[in-house]
Amino acid sequence: MYKLGLVTLMAVGTLLTGCASNEQRDNYQEASFELCNTDVKIYSVSDDGQVRIVCSDQSKFSLANESTLETMRDINVNYCSGEGLGQFNETRKYYMFKCKSGTLISIAK
Repeated sequence: MYKLGLVTLMAVGTLLTGCASNEQRDNYQEASFELCNTDVKIYSVSDDGQVRIVCSDQSKFSLANESTLETMRDINVNYCSGEGLGQFNETRKYYMFKCKSGTLISIAK
């Protein structure tokens, strides 16, 4: 009986972990459509949480965490008028990005 209870607890824990992971991936995938402003060709999440997005127009993004994703969303809205980003690079002090229109911008963090 003890073993059955332990197996049930492990199964519930796995299901809950899977749901949280799927929710995070759904958030990233939804944002990738916002950033690409076109179809998403490749969307992947590595074991270490790194998200890679390749748009159908060959725009590419690599995100280390969700806070970077929020920054990219803000940049897209505030600097690119929601048209999407073509490139994005983050350094310790700056965000460098290119809007789909071709405008290349660098801003301090």
